[in-house]
Amino acid sequence: MSCRAAKLTVLALVLGGTAMAAQPERVGRAIVTFYWTIDESHYRGKPTMLLRDTAGKIIAATTKRFKRELVKQGTGVLRDGRTVYFVRRIAGESRFRVTTSKFGIGSTGCPLIPYRTVAVDPRFVKLGSRIYIPQLKGAKLPDGTTHDGMFIAGDRGRFRGAHVDLFAGDGPRGARPFIRRGYGSRSHVTVYVAGRAHGCEP
Repeated sequence: MSCRAAKLTVLALVLGGTAMAAQPERVGRAIVTFYWTIDESHYRGKPTMLLRDTAGKIIAATTKRFKRELVKQGTGVLRDGRTVYFVRRIAGESRFRVTTSKFGIGSTGCPLIPYRTVAVDPRFVKLGSRIYIPQLKGAKLPDGTTHDGMFIAGDRGRFRGAHVDLFAGDGPRGARPFIRRGYGSRSHVTVYVAGRAHGCEP
């Protein structure tokens, strides 16, 4: 058995618990970044900008900076406690949707899961794929568990190419478990695809 084949067999055992599991496909090296849910209460200024849904109905009035960051990060919590997420642009205006999901909804229709959902360019990794990133395995998460390196491509990134944008939950501090392992924003990692996810979790 070649060295490469041996490595893939070991990886199949790690991912599937059996040598009969489909061998994961190495997609290649990618830049890793992080995104998170923002909180309107942290933004000062006059509410001069409107948030509208896809039908044009007003959801709320907010500050220019919060609206801009909401489009960039994708999901935010309004001062009244409602969670809203960016849907798309219609007639040149960004449109949003209110959701009962705490962190918002990804492009596949699944709730965003901190430390599990990644946004990707579908030309690099297909949406709905299970992703394994070995460099991030072993990160100590806030709940005391250890990350197994598995993610789901549950969101479409607003970028192109070899890039994975990891959803870190509430605010930029969510990226700390991976930064402590030496993989901060713009680091490079190796991405494997381990088949399709069943449902909304990897």
